[in-house]
Amino acid sequence: IREGTAAFSLSNSALARKAPTTCLFAGPSMTTEELVCPPPTPAENVVVLEDADAVGQKIREIVAEEAEKAISARGHFALAIPGGSILKMLAGDIANKEEWTSKTTLVYVNHKCVSMDDGDLATHAKARKLFLDDWEGVNAIVMGGTADGEQEANEYEDKIKALSDDVLPKTEAGLPSFDLSLIGVGDDGHVGSLYPGREEVLVDESG
Repeated sequence: IREGTAAFSLSNSALARKAPTTCLFAGPSMTTEELVCPPPTPAENVVVLEDADAVGQKIREIVAEEAEKAISARGHFALAIPGGSILKMLAGDIANKEEWTSKTTLVYVNHKCVSMDDGDLATHAKARKLFLDDWEGVNAIVMGGTADGEQEANEYEDKIKALSDDVLPKTEAGLPSFDLSLIGVGDDGHVGSLYPGREEVLVDESG
């Protein structure tokens, strides 16, 4: 954890998935043979779309579909999202949002240790501007807005753990099990503020 940079990553939580991973890629000239997607994603779950707009539309469709499934099954939808380009992809028409946003809890996969009002650096501020203010009634779990990375990570973990099981189910190991986790991959291969070549990618426990 580095002060002033990403406070946390929900990489362990994201592993507690209820459905197979689907990888979305933009690029008309790409084929599944050219792509590297971490197991256990089978080739049939790798989708190559024409461009970023098409990926965004597909992501919004997936969000709406998973929200409907979760609410139909247990009355609530638990969604985890990252920062970066996915925020822009969520900013668009999305089906039946008036029926599910008030029954949705949103958690951030990664976030910088800055004020929640920082429009340039805060994922939450960017999300609000792009789409979240239009998602009426959504319960967004936010950080405290300090520069203390360790404190922010611990407190955010506590906030997630404090959510009731009907809002955010837990696995037998106590990990939160989101209905949908969106994880972006950068051009350099970073995932959820975990960057290749850094020591923190080798950490296999919290603390």
